[in-house]
Amino acid sequence: MRLPRIPVWIYPALFLIAGIGFQIWSFSQSGAADAYRSAPECATETTSGCYQVFPGQITSVQVRQTRDGERDDVTIQTSSHGAVTATLEPSAASAPAVRTGADVTVELYQGQVTLVEVGSTGVPSTANPVANQGDASFNGWLLIAVGALGFGWPAYTRWRRKTAAASLQVGAGGIALPPTQLESEILASGVGWSVRPLRNLATVGRYGFVAGVLLLMTYPAIVDPARTIWALLLDSVVILGMVALVILFLRNDRVFADRENVGKTDLLGRTVSIPIRDVVHADRFSVASRYGRNKHLVFVGADGRKAFEAGGPNWDYSRLDQLCEAAGITLAGSYDDLVGAFNLNERVPGTTRMGQQLIMFLAVLVVIVAVVVLLDGPGKR
Repeated sequence: MRLPRIPVWIYPALFLIAGIGFQIWSFSQSGAADAYRSAPECATETTSGCYQVFPGQITSVQVRQTRDGERDDVTIQTSSHGAVTATLEPSAASAPAVRTGADVTVELYQGQVTLVEVGSTGVPSTANPVANQGDASFNGWLLIAVGALGFGWPAYTRWRRKTAAASLQVGAGGIALPPTQLESEILASGVGWSVRPLRNLATVGRYGFVAGVLLLMTYPAIVDPARTIWALLLDSVVILGMVALVILFLRNDRVFADRENVGKTDLLGRTVSIPIRDVVHADRFSVASRYGRNKHLVFVGADGRKAFEAGGPNWDYSRLDQLCEAAGITLAGSYDDLVGAFNLNERVPGTTRMGQQLIMFLAVLVVIVAVVVLLDGPGKR
């Protein structure tokens, strides 16, 4: 295993270890949870094995959002115990009932508020042994699932690359086969060749992962009636935007060439075309990512700068190479050449444009700010 690839396996291992740790913690809490479930209400004498129940009224509620959902820091004024404080874990249905001025019944166990009843609804606190056990178990299974997925995805991508390479190189009986010839077609400028993006899982996989993370992050707001509309609006804008990008990419993107010109149409339908005599070469290289390498084929113009490129996992680079060979374009470099993400302009000037990077950064920043504001929720209730 090469050293740069080690983090690919370290991260999932850390998630698995953390998940197993949470599960062990959950099992260790089972005794405390069972003792709490079987505890009786205190009679005349208060002991550590019983719980007290007394009325009160909420005087303040501070609402905050965490990765585990909403947490309400409440102050409750009581006649028998004065002002008591607790951090509650309300569900989406019970959260609106936890508000200033609400009459409640407080359950005190071993000196801590473990449950607050608002009307007929019981809201556990972070000191509740049963709730703590459930939270630890849920977090444990979630981390184990993320770790397993982290192990499975690199293994799947490696298997897919090996299978694709084997299918291109070896036929029945182990006989090496030449790559499938690129068929000519009728273009607007005459007879030529074109290559479109691949339609496979890799094309939508990254967008699906982002959509899943977004839904997971905004789930506490989705189930909160006060913020459901805004959460769904944000999720819809982002997810529908990504769907539109994928559809436009698969519909419009293509690289084409004939005997005179070579060009590329982007996802917005805009076409860049230059004469083949002005193409110095098509440069091949790869940029390392967490799950492998992203190949790039950059067409370099007469000025030595990028004219256009095809990059990422959504292209069949053997067919792109065939297109270049058919059109008489010199192929330079190799897809085995690794180039750092910050050294692209050193490889081919103009590969990275600051304007495009700035727009992408601002778009991501807007989404992050919107999610943070949405999750922050109401400060008081």
